[in-house]
Amino acid sequence: MIIRSIVSLFIIIGLCCIGLFSLHAQVRPNFPYSALGIGEINYNAEGMLSGLGNAVTAVRSDQYPNNANVASFSGLQRQLVVLEVGASGTSATFKNNFSSANASYFSIHRFDMAFKFNNWWGSGFGLRPFSTVNYQIVQTQTYNGGAQSLTSSIQGTGGLNEVYWGNGWQIGKHIALGVRLSYIFGNITRSEAAGYDINSALLTATQQDYYQNVHVNYGAQFFGKLGRDWAYTIAGTYTPQQYLYATRDLTVISGIDTLSYSHTAIPDFRLPDQYRGGLAFTYQNSLSFLLDYAYEKWDDASYGNNRVQMVNSKRYGLGIKYEPEQNYSVYTNDWWHRIVAMGAFNYTNGYLKIYNQQLRDVNVSIGLGLYNAPHTLNVNLGLEIGQQGGSGANTTLITENYVRLHLGFIVRDIWFVKRKFY
Repeated sequence: MIIRSIVSLFIIIGLCCIGLFSLHAQVRPNFPYSALGIGEINYNAEGMLSGLGNAVTAVRSDQYPNNANVASFSGLQRQLVVLEVGASGTSATFKNNFSSANASYFSIHRFDMAFKFNNWWGSGFGLRPFSTVNYQIVQTQTYNGGAQSLTSSIQGTGGLNEVYWGNGWQIGKHIALGVRLSYIFGNITRSEAAGYDINSALLTATQQDYYQNVHVNYGAQFFGKLGRDWAYTIAGTYTPQQYLYATRDLTVISGIDTLSYSHTAIPDFRLPDQYRGGLAFTYQNSLSFLLDYAYEKWDDASYGNNRVQMVNSKRYGLGIKYEPEQNYSVYTNDWWHRIVAMGAFNYTNGYLKIYNQQLRDVNVSIGLGLYNAPHTLNVNLGLEIGQQGGSGANTTLITENYVRLHLGFIVRDIWFVKRKFY
């Protein structure tokens, strides 16, 4: 059993690394809001909980990890090992008062592993995207009365990754605490090519910004019974502000000749204080009602664009999850007792304000997970349908209508069990 799981682990790691590096190595479709800051930050719920959107802080399960709150790792089944690989894709339509465009992509991007050491200590590690950048802007200017034109193409690719190690400890019967230590790293490449023909640039300037530093997150869950049929969980997380150390490589090329190159330090990028709280009420260990709120204090940060401000961000989530109670040590062929179904409504006031309009994101998410009969394999799907941009009919911002799909595979096993034969 252990050898089989180890083989599965290496296969999953290989697929995830290939997908992650290809995700940041290739030019992806045009998502204009990723041009700002460090790109579009990944707030999506992951794995089994991808259908719950923001409403995940208070989720506590003995069958799968909740990476939004590492205190939940202490609730995993003893000696359980969970290996997971995830992929996601987005199809979006962008429009403003003048034009519209479409974009889409799909890629493997995440790997997680979690395990339970004993009755009170659970741990996990993984690799996931922290932010993504993928946009392209093409501009054409004419002169000499329109007889000649000069075209410039501005393109951004890359993003930041996060490697994390999290631990959750149960203290007594009603309290769990957790700490996650992360290393955030990556680079964002912005290049501008100008020429009479967009396919043959006369001059190309490439700017590569590198970011890296450690980051820490703290989590807690308080749980218990409310009478005979109901249980509750009160949860919270706190992430203190941290600066990402930054450097920049700037290269200017004309044809095959390098005109200039420089390597300099640039102002560090400040990640904000983040506070998050959640409630869960569960009926007969099966039907859960979830409420979440997150607050990020971005307004202390400065941004080098007088048309763009960083402002405090708020995220809300209201969800429901159905997971039939069962004895997981008994195999079942009844598919109804092998599902996890969920849905949520999510609203976000983003951390960027453009032309005095704060970005907002509204979406509805649904999810479904299905185990095989021995509960050794799970396939889960999450779907988000939403809109990002400015609010109101007269907004000058680009409106993004999107459909986002999450796909995950979970391999489960029990390790370090002494089997007895009679």
